[in-house]
Amino acid sequence: MEQLSLTDAERVRDDAIARAERNALQEWKDFTMAVIKDLAVMCPRFTTDDVWCELSRNPEVATHEPRALGSMMRAAYKMGWIVPTQEYENSTRPECHARPVKVWRSRLYQSLEG
Repeated sequence: MEQLSLTDAERVRDDAIARAERNALQEWKDFTMAVIKDLAVMCPRFTTDDVWCELSRNPEVATHEPRALGSMMRAAYKMGWIVPTQEYENSTRPECHARPVKVWRSRLYQSLEG
């Protein structure tokens, strides 16, 4: 199998993220963005595991395209709500088999202590 250059691999990745986002239901995307914003306001840092935990509290709003969460996190980043860190944590979601997930830092969090 031929390896892709970094720019080709990034293009393939970006195309896949865009395709997943297009295929997700708008109701789910809207709800997901609200969840991400709420987490960013309440938590100084979080992972997509935290987003999935909050999403699971409202099973009526679901998606057949879970990969679309990546595009939602990118959108939150572009909106200035969150920034990626260099940290990773092992996922606690069984379907993720403890793979590392990125830790995001909130830019909206305001500590109640200060």
